Amino acid sequence: MAKPLKILIVEDQFVEANHLRLMLKKAGHSIIGIARSVPDAKYYISQEKPELVLLDIFLSGKETGIDLAEKLKEDNIPFIYLSANSNEEVLNKAKLTHPYGFLVKPFRERDLLITIEIAEYHQQHGIESSIRKELLFQQQLKSIAGKKGTWDDRVLNIITSLQALISFDLVMAVFYVDNKLSNKVLGYARTGLHEYQKIGIEELQNITALKEFEINELRNKSKVETIATFYNDLDFAKICEKTPIKKMIATSMNMKSNLMLPIPFKLLENGGLYLSFFSRQPNNYNKNVLNLCERLQDPLIYAIENLISEDRKLDQKGISKSHENRKNVNVSGFESIVGKSPILLKLFDHIIQVAPADTTVLITGESGTGKESIANSVHKLSGRKNEAFVKINCSALHPSLIESELFGHEKGSFTGATEKRIGKFEQANNGTLFLDEIGDMPLEMQAKLLRAIQEKEIERVGGNIPVKVNVRIIAATNCNLEKEVADGRFRLDLYYRLNVFPIQLPPLRERKEDIGLLARHFIALYSAKTGKNVTEISETALKSLLSYQWPGNIRELENLIERSILLAKTDTIEHIPLPAFDETKINIKSNEWFFKTIQENEREHIINVLEKCNGRIRGAGGASEILGLPPTTLASRMQKLGIKRSHF
Repeated sequence: MAKPLKILIVEDQFVEANHLRLMLKKAGHSIIGIARSVPDAKYYISQEKPELVLLDIFLSGKETGIDLAEKLKEDNIPFIYLSANSNEEVLNKAKLTHPYGFLVKPFRERDLLITIEIAEYHQQHGIESSIRKELLFQQQLKSIAGKKGTWDDRVLNIITSLQALISFDLVMAVFYVDNKLSNKVLGYARTGLHEYQKIGIEELQNITALKEFEINELRNKSKVETIATFYNDLDFAKICEKTPIKKMIATSMNMKSNLMLPIPFKLLENGGLYLSFFSRQPNNYNKNVLNLCERLQDPLIYAIENLISEDRKLDQKGISKSHENRKNVNVSGFESIVGKSPILLKLFDHIIQVAPADTTVLITGESGTGKESIANSVHKLSGRKNEAFVKINCSALHPSLIESELFGHEKGSFTGATEKRIGKFEQANNGTLFLDEIGDMPLEMQAKLLRAIQEKEIERVGGNIPVKVNVRIIAATNCNLEKEVADGRFRLDLYYRLNVFPIQLPPLRERKEDIGLLARHFIALYSAKTGKNVTEISETALKSLLSYQWPGNIRELENLIERSILLAKTDTIEHIPLPAFDETKINIKSNEWFFKTIQENEREHIINVLEKCNGRIRGAGGASEILGLPPTTLASRMQKLGIKRSHF
């Protein structure tokens, strides 16, 4: 059971609020109040800060629970949503506020208490993770201060250390001495996982097509913020109109949000170092980042003043040239993942953050986005990397076989069980168990899986002796599990047991910067496999890849490149045999695309491919080859999605 907490109930229906109060008091929790509206809730919060808020979405008054969630996030108060509304649009809006749990009415006492327990774990894990990362950063600062090197090198070392704490695509270091702006322009653009391109005055001239004096004029006209602050989306657009240098960077490098971290000098100079972080994500920064900046200021000031003091003792005449690029491309653990897009780099940061812990990870994303590769990276970067990584596809097994596959069975436990079998849980003992397509697991099996995760023990089918297991769980799905929970097809308590650290994989159409890299990677791979001397892709073929919307994602790209290599007559791929989809059915610019479920998109995609193949499933050029699925698996998916011959 979770430890006793001070809980605020925000619910405008008295009967339901009182029912919650009674269940919570019975479990040993204390209730600081019951609020019917957002203003009432704010009053209770100001009087006594709760340790947890149970928050209904629809309340009395103009403001909703989602509005209050923003304040709770700022105050670092965990909250769990309560709602009788299973509307997918509402669920998605609520999800964007990153709640610690979600209870769909009517809820049971057991669901409530388990969700609170998981919320407490989320909160504790988040605090411990933050403390651990900040302590590591301070250790890295001490190490940097003791190393020799140029000023540029040291600034880069500080910036790379900050990457684990502050997400960015570009950082510019503005240096003031005696309250005067330094002539030196120094910045770094992130180009890979541990790769940074130096951005000096020459690079800015190339990027912006401006002359040096024009860039310096923009810098001199721009006021540098002396307190930590951030600008997202529209606020960033407004500050750009007032700050010419920010506007230049935003326009030329497609930046959409900005964070200023001032490091004013206290002892040595009348000035400071001001770090300006930029991101291509429109809402990358928040008030929690400002609190982090406040905590980082003093150790940064101390470290940088030490660096300046050391530099004054050295002869500056023989300074070596700084490296234009810092590269560490072959990062162990990410060998199977290709790409350098900002959205993928942010994903790498999340993996590096969660991998060392034993935290359960839930990987979501469309079919073909590479969920297994991500799971493999989490395992390789964890302390369990030398132990087993065991995979099971929950959708590929008949419901009657899943229990035996997961937990094993004793000899004679059922017809055909001629010998004892060790299940996936035992095979993965001390290692990692990857549950792929977890959304397809039958409801009755979900309860047994939940027990195994909670109790850390299993029972083989036909056995009665519990077997202790030490397993890290990574699950993956292309389903919208929130909708599955709302529709009663997936257990709420299991969802929150799995969703401790969610990783959302972007579809290929949202990371088109990686298409060229992926295409060349698959060209090298399948040229070697097929023995064909294909080494290049034409500009026309590459443009066709970039204009396509990739409903099948990376798997579809891989299959098309393999097929193109087989069809190529020279060492260059001149043409890619892209499916000729009906634009009225698939239009990425229409809102309809985004509001379809993954199953609806998958069904439509399979039907379209079958239409182009004249209904042929097997053989060269058949639907199974194009989709990259075995014919038997495709037939199973067609049956599950209700696709009949009359549909194509």
